[in-house]
Formats: sequence, structure tokens, C-alpha cells
Amino acid sequence: MERWEQFQGVYVHTPFCLQKCLYCDFPSYAGFPEEVRQRYVDALCREIEVRSLQRELPVAENATMYFGGGTPTVLTVEQIGKIVSTLKHCGWWNDPAEATVEANPGTVNAGKLKALREIGFDRTSLGVQSLQNKELLALGRVHTAEQALYAIEEAKQAGFRRINADLMSGIPCQTVESFRDTMDKILQMNLSHISAYSLILEEGTPLERMVRGGKVQLPDEEVSYNMYAMTTDVLAKAGLQRYEISNYAVPGEESLHNIVYWHYEPYAAFGVGACSFTGTERRTNTADVLRYIQGSAKLSLSALKTDSGQWQTEHLDRKTQISEAMIMGLRMTDGVNLQKIQQRFGIDILESYGKEIQTLLDRKMAECEGRTLRLTSYGMRYGNRAFEAFI
Repeated sequence: MERWEQFQGVYVHTPFCLQKCLYCDFPSYAGFPEEVRQRYVDALCREIEVRSLQRELPVAENATMYFGGGTPTVLTVEQIGKIVSTLKHCGWWNDPAEATVEANPGTVNAGKLKALREIGFDRTSLGVQSLQNKELLALGRVHTAEQALYAIEEAKQAGFRRINADLMSGIPCQTVESFRDTMDKILQMNLSHISAYSLILEEGTPLERMVRGGKVQLPDEEVSYNMYAMTTDVLAKAGLQRYEISNYAVPGEESLHNIVYWHYEPYAAFGVGACSFTGTERRTNTADVLRYIQGSAKLSLSALKTDSGQWQTEHLDRKTQISEAMIMGLRMTDGVNLQKIQQRFGIDILESYGKEIQTLLDRKMAECEGRTLRLTSYGMRYGNRAFEAFI
């Protein structure tokens, strides 16, 4: 059985946060009381149990696990433990090749991190974003730079050898010098993985409205580019190689779960707003917490066969699948193995997209070596323009 015929990853969503960040458009919410959180955990476990009765695809041996959000560590250790136990009992969690839990530095301590390690998580991803308190405040983060560094140390002491830190550039109040200071400080922590993203102003978020209204100013294009260029150079010199547009790792420490996404392989997802992908269709759960809780209480095997409003199903035609596979694969520095694309979809990309690919080659945005197509560093800088060739 091929990898694209099995679930290679499992994602679990926690929609709760202590405070909603100003730039965030994910299905996450602040203000829900503990009683609702417990009902959510019960509903989540119910979804896991019922969907195990009629799996769309088999679960691959060693399929990766990822608890994201929101902020999973807003939940208690007991609540997270119940979810993990349900996943194990229902056959979704089976000696995962990697088990990651996201954490906000303001929601963890040594005891909680140690308990998460004992539950079975072997990797944690910390939403650091910046190590400048003024910048963190501008983003609406609930932690300080000092708390972020302390959380990294606590994660190490708890037994997490694999730790990722998220960093963000192009944010309010940020300068090239302050971003370099943040990178220097994070590199002193000797992490094996760093995700470095440029801020994207999502429509409808508080930060987007503030920028549009002139209340907040972002770094100009030249400053943002200097931050972008600096990131790859500084991290490479520190031994963290770029393996995806926004991700850097010590060789062998890449995020196995995220690679499932970039290789366009199937994954199961549970919880509010969670999106499952079988290779031929996507199913996205409602983003309404209370609706999800009420719907999961009524969930049954027969209900899985209908679209009751609890989720939406999108069927993907072959052209869309090929387009998405190319776009996701080209995010990685290794590029796309065109032979595997032909094996999976029965199409020769060089023939079907010959004109578009030649344009990318002529513009030095891509290079083709044997049966591998990859973006150049210039192509990665303008990735969205390169991806348009396959839309």
C-alpha cells in the first residue's frame, strides 16, 4: 500500500486560548470557562471514537501525532491524557514516529511539561514569536520574552530533546536590529528546529483593522526583506538548514508531521475547525465550539455518512489534486519528485505543464535536475508567483 493511500498523520485541535492574538484568524477563542472546556474534551473523544468505526483510510504504522491550536496547554494534563488514551484505544495513536504538542510559553511550567512528556509527547513547539517585550505586546501575546526563554529551559529539563520555536518577522515595532537580537538570543538556546514566518495580515483580524485604520504601522518592504534575507543566512551559519520556505532544522530534526502536509499525504483531524484530508476529499469541522459540542453528542456511525452541518466536505477533482500536490511539494527545498507524481496521478508534469515550468526556469525561479523540480532561493522568496504556474 502506498503512503498516499493511508493516513500518515493525525491532528487534534484545541480551540481555547487565554487571549486571542491580534493577528490570529485560526479557529481559537478566549473566555470559555472550564465547564465548556471539559465538555469539549468529552465531545472530541466522542468524535475520535465514532470516526474509528468507519475510517476513510487505514492509519499508517507510526503515523505522526500533532496537538495544535489555539493553545493545547490551556487544557489540564488530565484532559490531554484522556484525549491521548482515546486515540490509543481507537487505534489512531500507535507508536507515532513523532508526537508534537504546541504550547504557549505563558501556559506551561516544568511540572506540566514533564507530565506531557510522560503521556507520550516527544516534541514540543513553542510560540515564541519574538524576544522583545514591546513586539510581543503589539501582537497581543500573553507571555514575555523572559517567560519564553524560561519555557524553553523547562522543556529541556522535562525531557524534551526536540523543541521548535516559532519566530515572526515584519511585525509592529520591529526593526532589523531587534529581529537580529531575537535570533541571537534564540540561537543561544541550541534548538534543533526553528520556524520563521513573515507576518501575514489576515482580513478581519484586529491587527489588520488597526493597520488599515492607520493606528499601527508595519515595517516597510525593504526592512521586511532584510529580515527575510537575514533569517536564512544567520540560521544556516548556526547549522539550521532551510528545508521548507519557513522552516529550518538541524539535519534529521525536521518536523515529520508537517512533512506529511508538504508531501500531500493523507491525515486525519479532530476537533473544532479541524480539516481531514484523504487525498481525494477534505472534510472540515464546524468552527463553532458550542455547535461542535452539541453535534458530537449526537454523532453516530450513520451520521458520518451525511453532511449534517457539523462539517463540510469538499471533493477534489484530479486537476485540483495535482495542482495542490505541486504547490505543497515545491514549498520544500528538496522540491518535487516528478516520477512519484506520475506514479500517483498518472501524469507527466513536464509535458502537461511544460510551458509554465519553462517560464519558471527562464526566470530563474525554479530548476529541474533529472526528475526533480525545485524552486531556487529567488523562487522561494516569491513563492506565490511560482505557485501560480500550477493553478
